[in-house]
Amino acid sequence: MIFCSVFFLGILTSFGMFKAPTMFTTEFTTELGFTESTIGWVMSMFTLIGAVLAFPAGGIFAKLGAKKSLVITAISLIIGAAGGALATNATMMLVTRFIEGIGMGLISVVGPAAVASIIPARKQGLAMGIWSVWFPAGVVLAMNVTPMVYALGGTWRANWWLSAILAAVALVFVLAVYATPPQEGGEEKSAESGSAPMKLKPDFFSIVMIALAFGCWNVFNAGAIGGFYPSYLADVHSLDTQLSGTISSITNILVLALGPISGIVADKFNIHKGFIVFGMFGAAVLLTFAFGDSMPLVWVFVIAMSFCSACCSTGVFSSVPLYARDPSKVGLGMAIVAFFQNLGGCIGSAAFGSIAVMMGWNMASLAFCVPIAIVGGICALLIKSLKPKDQKMIEE
Repeated sequence: MIFCSVFFLGILTSFGMFKAPTMFTTEFTTELGFTESTIGWVMSMFTLIGAVLAFPAGGIFAKLGAKKSLVITAISLIIGAAGGALATNATMMLVTRFIEGIGMGLISVVGPAAVASIIPARKQGLAMGIWSVWFPAGVVLAMNVTPMVYALGGTWRANWWLSAILAAVALVFVLAVYATPPQEGGEEKSAESGSAPMKLKPDFFSIVMIALAFGCWNVFNAGAIGGFYPSYLADVHSLDTQLSGTISSITNILVLALGPISGIVADKFNIHKGFIVFGMFGAAVLLTFAFGDSMPLVWVFVIAMSFCSACCSTGVFSSVPLYARDPSKVGLGMAIVAFFQNLGGCIGSAAFGSIAVMMGWNMASLAFCVPIAIVGGICALLIKSLKPKDQKMIEE
């Protein structure tokens, strides 16, 4: 139940972020005064505060604990979404997106740290494989539900009200079921029994490489693809809002199943680093035709990309607790990852729209997304491989 409460709130955080892209082709843009060059900031503002809060979130988690941090996350989503529903101009909308982004900054750190605190190291791959789908699950929900809510409500504001209501439900869920995991008191119990837990020095170089790789991943995945793929499908392939949102979500629908499976495989064969390498270089290949003129290749992309996404996310989230080694350092490791994760999404959302306007969709992907994916792959290769002896010590 603890895991479910955290997982549900994580999904709604992602939903809050991605409820916007399917609305970019409606009156949302003209009503609030956005242009093709500035609309990307609706997504970037959300991730900007996520990047700013990444390291403070680690401190907030350490000082307040997981439950209070999750409560703050839910409240930020409620206030931000409700404020956005009342927005009358671009500035007001961006301010409310900034408030919602507080939730993204917190959940990116607090979520996996809370999960890691209740799951033993030998099962981190499976646990983080399941946790890793919080982001794509929210994307799937947003891409498929928001067009229907828009059609029923007749306004984009209905989706903002829905987001606020769901966040309120998540808040009640957390308050009702969250309890302090027994493992959080583990060190005190060890001290009482006269045996201090063994401390292992974190491998911060590898954690930084993981974070840089994941930052690159989010430049093109959360920023370019997540923020603009529905608009690309509507523009190039003349699809309506509902269909473009559904096709854009196929990758994340498949990840819902592939994420846990990849976690089991990562645990069994200890290939956490290999998953990140595969995801980055695989994406580099797929992005060469992701924004092209061929609809059959669009289907190839959204299906094949799911394997890269499942591997990369699972590899990242399952690796950090292993390279942090000391449970007390997991929060800091997640903060480093969250900073680059949100920074990447912010850069991608802000830059890709303008580049696409100047160069066209396909050239923007070739000139911007593909090189970023290759850089991320190189960072993944630089991650130190865990030796079987180190793996055994961490599990013990």
